Amino acid sequence: MTTRKRSGSRNKAKATQAVYPTSAASVAGRNLVNMAVVMATCATILLALMIAKKF
Repeated sequence: MTTRKRSGSRNKAKATQAVYPTSAASVAGRNLVNMAVVMATCATILLALMIAKKF
């Protein structure tokens, strides 16, 4: 049987990137905005359903 050679070695140091505090704050801010939008949408739908139930 013949053995196969691997084409080059993998370098895991290049795969990992540093996490910068500004990017973490940006992601946290975006998550908070998305959460506020979802809550406002759900509240609006719930309010509309409660009003529609009265009629």
